[in-house]
Amino acid sequence: MPQNFLKKFIISSAIGTGVGMISASVLIFLMAAALTVGDVPAMLISPVTVFFLAFGSFFGGFASAKLCGEKGFVCGALSGILFFIIVWIFGAFLENSGFGTVAIIKFVMMVVAGALGGIIGVNYIRRK
Repeated sequence: MPQNFLKKFIISSAIGTGVGMISASVLIFLMAAALTVGDVPAMLISPVTVFFLAFGSFFGGFASAKLCGEKGFVCGALSGILFFIIVWIFGAFLENSGFGTVAIIKFVMMVVAGALGGIIGVNYIRRK
């Protein structure tokens, strides 16, 4: 693997992770606003948050693969892994939680969503 491609691959995955973080943050912010206005059952908060993280990971993988232009599955999966690591580190600081069942579910969902976003992103052709 040439060094130029490796540099492009890492940079596109990092940018894709940032895009995923921003999109998930916007969705979680909107959910928080909805929680202040309406009455949402507390048991829905965690699953919806995991879904929003997976959604953000999908967009991160999509952006990563579009920037890289090839190897969408790997770009998207790497973006999902980076996004999970960031979420897990912040969660460990804020919640004092370890690596349990919920973390494994988040990991699988975020990596699969990122890989799917990467596959779609590298194969996406804009129609005129």
